[in-house]
Amino acid sequence: MPLRGKQLRVRFACHSASLTVRNLPQFVSNELLEEAFSVFGQVERAVVIVDDRGRPSGKGIVEFSGKPAARKALDRCSEGSFLLTSFPRPVTVEPMDQLDDEEGLPEKLVIKNQQFHKEREQPPRFAQPGSFEYEYAMRWKALIEMEKQQQDQPRGGSWTRSTSPPPGARGLIPGPYRSPEENDDGIR
Repeated sequence: MPLRGKQLRVRFACHSASLTVRNLPQFVSNELLEEAFSVFGQVERAVVIVDDRGRPSGKGIVEFSGKPAARKALDRCSEGSFLLTSFPRPVTVEPMDQLDDEEGLPEKLVIKNQQFHKEREQPPRFAQPGSFEYEYAMRWKALIEMEKQQQDQPRGGSWTRSTSPPPGARGLIPGPYRSPEENDDGIR
């Protein structure tokens, strides 16, 4: 909206029932994110954050209509392993600090190739305790927690983020795992 020849952008304050979702698989769209989190309560908005080229960043925002639903999602996803596609890496959920006004990734823009169909074979769900999927997902959660702790420590050591499966899991689930050198998302 122009005002005295300058562009004026209106941004809204952080929604009190908003969550940040991390570790989203690349084939999760705004619509799938909304569908997945609607099991916890009414979702007002769900957005997959994309980069300047429209590629998913692995992060998303979910805004619930009320705090109880957001709290339920936060608690359940912290306690269990919430999986959105066939890939058994669980999403991590945190209260949102700041609202991002990205338009996200609508379902119609997701490239529906063979890998898309393979990842979308299973709907969003919690991994069943005792299953291979659960054990695999719990290793991912431990790796993510270790990475968080490492980032919280003073600098001095080096730590790289990888899209590779947790130790001991490589080869157990078919899938395109890339080493950090092969990773094209800019995260090392």
